[in-house]
Amino acid sequence: MLGRFLRPTAADEIAALDIDPLVKAHALEVIEKGYTVVRKAISPQRCRAVIAAFRKLEAANAEIFAENRNPLGHYPRIVNLHAVLPQLLPLFTDNPIWLQVQDVLNGAPTALYTSLFYETGSQQPLHRDTPVFATRPEYHYFGSTVYLEPAAEDNGCLEVMEGGHKMPELDRVGMATKHFGSLDKITDVDGDLWNQYQNTVVAEGRAMGLPVKHLHVGTGDSLIWHPQLPHGGTPIKDPSRTRFSFVMHTTPVDVPVYHFHAFFDPERKLPEKAGWAFRDVNGRKVADFRHGISFDHQRNYTLDQIKRI
Repeated sequence: MLGRFLRPTAADEIAALDIDPLVKAHALEVIEKGYTVVRKAISPQRCRAVIAAFRKLEAANAEIFAENRNPLGHYPRIVNLHAVLPQLLPLFTDNPIWLQVQDVLNGAPTALYTSLFYETGSQQPLHRDTPVFATRPEYHYFGSTVYLEPAAEDNGCLEVMEGGHKMPELDRVGMATKHFGSLDKITDVDGDLWNQYQNTVVAEGRAMGLPVKHLHVGTGDSLIWHPQLPHGGTPIKDPSRTRFSFVMHTTPVDVPVYHFHAFFDPERKLPEKAGWAFRDVNGRKVADFRHGISFDHQRNYTLDQIKRI
């Protein structure tokens, strides 16, 4: 059954399961705190090999990568890089404790939907992902990260509003109706409505006294966060530093993902089966998107524009 972690009895149900105690402990931590970190889930050698493979891909596509560097020589987040760099996929398929935790929480096999590859920290303000990862049924989504390098204050780390996943959902229908005038006019994404929603979530969490914690992690540590957990990236104190990491957005197999039109209109009838194909990778399902990669959703490159290594 889908959505075990969303049920009021989730903690009791998971505590009663006959499963690996480590998997159980991490799953219960997601329910209680809103996140968990599986330490040393991936070996440092494998992490270094992934970074080396990225550098080879970068060299093979020097012109494309050169036009996307910032003045410090770093790249913005790269969307769906796993479609052209298959060395990233074992961070999903061969990460057993981390992956089993998601399976237990979902109550179903976990699939890879999309990904983001980071060379540096994100420096994002606290936010919830759910307006742009709006599933049917709702909240059937996890954000997760495998850290290929350590992350702390100097190179930017994740910050989380611990317990913020337990705050009741806002009056999102009222927000959207006031903003657009009608639910029928909701667009896929809207910056002003995004800011209103996120600022309200964070303000309510601060008013409740919820702690904001900085998560210092090591190479190979693998993170999972609840879909409703407010999280962000801390400021980078040393902009010359890298912080390679691979962020994955996962769902149960065949669960579709929508955007604002679904999130801010939760009663809207939409298909509950994904409209895209999945491919099999080492016994797991990966959404088979064929439209290529992009640098921060700005510059897009089709699969046939990228030279493989």
